Order: sequence, then structure tokens, then C-alpha cells
Amino acid sequence: MPANLPPQYFEAEKRFRLAKTPKEKISILHEMLAIMPKHKGTDKLQADLRAKISKLNKLSQKTHIKSRRDSLYYVNKEGAGQVVILGEPNAGKSQILTVLTHANPEVASYPFTTHKPIVGMVNFEDIAIQLIDTSPITSDFCEHWLLNISRTADLLLFLVDLSGDVVDQIETIIKKLSEAKVFFENRVLIVGNKNDLNGSEEKFRILKDRYAEKFPVISVSAKEKKRLSELKRKIYDGLNIIRVYTKVPGKPPDKNVPFVLKRETTVLDAARTVHKDFGTNLRYARLWGAGKYDGQRVERDHILRDGDVVEFHIS
Repeated sequence: MPANLPPQYFEAEKRFRLAKTPKEKISILHEMLAIMPKHKGTDKLQADLRAKISKLNKLSQKTHIKSRRDSLYYVNKEGAGQVVILGEPNAGKSQILTVLTHANPEVASYPFTTHKPIVGMVNFEDIAIQLIDTSPITSDFCEHWLLNISRTADLLLFLVDLSGDVVDQIETIIKKLSEAKVFFENRVLIVGNKNDLNGSEEKFRILKDRYAEKFPVISVSAKEKKRLSELKRKIYDGLNIIRVYTKVPGKPPDKNVPFVLKRETTVLDAARTVHKDFGTNLRYARLWGAGKYDGQRVERDHILRDGDVVEFHIS
């Protein structure tokens, strides 16, 4: 029996995918249950929603009972990816967070103004990415919690002051991470800040000559808000993700809320992400995107690209 879900259900489903906190997600799931018609065709979907509510309730309780001290050592991931900013004192970490997000960390000309993780969300086109400001790293000091969140982050942003010794700054960060056995090689973006200062071009050239073969490197000015759009793009690229949109047969694509997937994701993997039953019953998909003709039929093992629109055909 078909589910025959009303349009209000799908609107609530979009809001659920955008929700950030367990409490907000639980509220929307209850709304979805209330909207959903109750018959045999929706029995399984009702059970899935109730299971999600139960899981989120447990997560919410665990989050609530965490001690204040524990919260310094862990930041729940939100958005399309988690990016941690690492750098020496006065590299401009808090200023970068301020200009890229709506967060309001203390920004000052003196060092060590950040003593705990400060979180903001970067808007990149139609997704949000979590950005975390951290306390400074020096040759003789590094907060333990900083190393913990660096282990699990999706991307590490090494921020360098282009008015200082750029190689020494990078090597200090690498040394501290290596000593703590934080593996970072494939998830680093190097950002030279303060490119508005005299002599910054030469310092940036040194930075590129030394590290560009291993890591992406870009220069910006947080103070003058220079090259911030390029920085957002570099952050997005560094997360190794793609955005995929879905389409119901006979209807226009839903371009409001993309599914965020890892690169090299197949059509079958995407189907399982949309709904676990889709993976079991998927026959093929039709695709709209760059380098394809509209509605091109693709098989289950086809690799998706950023911006693809997928129409799943289920048996």
C-alpha cells in the first residue's frame, strides 16, 4: 500500500535535515508523525520515526549530563563538516572565525584570548560548515582538549601569520600534532593570514615553496576581508564532500536542501542515505548534471559528482 504522504510531511522532512540540535530534531519528528496518515502503508515509516526519536532522546540525555569540564574536550559535529583552526598566538584565528561566521569570540591584539573551543557556522552556497576556534599552539604549550578535537575533525586549518616566521609556525603545529599521534596528512588546509601587510607576498611565496606539494595553500586578510570567498571554497574542497539533489519522477528537482555525501559515492550509496529501503529495491537512477544529458540513465555503481540531481527508480 502506498504511503500517500502529504506535502506538509516533506516540508517537515526538509526542516529535520537542517535541524542542529537533538531537541529540535525530536520536535520535528513528532510533527512528522502527527502529519502522517495512519494506515498499513506507513507502519514501517512510523516505526522508523519512533526509533529515531528514541535514539535522539538518549543522545539528548547524555549531552545534558555531560559535566562542564568534559564539554571542553568534545564538540558535537554539526553541518556538512567540522573544521578546526590551529595556529600560534596572534595568527588571527578568532578574527577568521568572526568574519566567516556569526560567532563573536573575543578578538584582541594580545595573545591567548581563546581558552576554550568557540564554534561558528560558515555558510557556503546552500550548506553550512562548522568552524571551531581554539587556543594557541606554541613550542612549549598546547591544550589537551585541542588535540582531542583535532583527532576527530574533518579538516584542520593551519593558520599562519604572514608577518612572522611562516615555516616555524607550521612546523610547531605539525610537531605538536605528531607528538600526540594526531594523524592529519590528508586533511589539512594552510591559510596565510594578513596578506595586506608589507612583505606578506614574500612570506607567502616561502610558504607555498615549502608546503604546496603536500597541502592546499591560500593567503587571505581577515582584517581587510580579502579572498574570503576563495577560502570558503578551499574549505569545502578540503572536506572531500559533494552535494547531491533528489528528484521525484515527473516533478522538478528539490534544490533547497542537498544530501551531503563523501566523494566517490555511488548511486547505490546515495540511495541508502536517502532511505535504507531504497538501497534494497533500487533498480537504476536517472541523472541531471554537468557532462550528462538530462535524464541520463545510470546504474547502481555510477559515481556521483558535486551538483548531480538524482531520480531513483525503485522496484
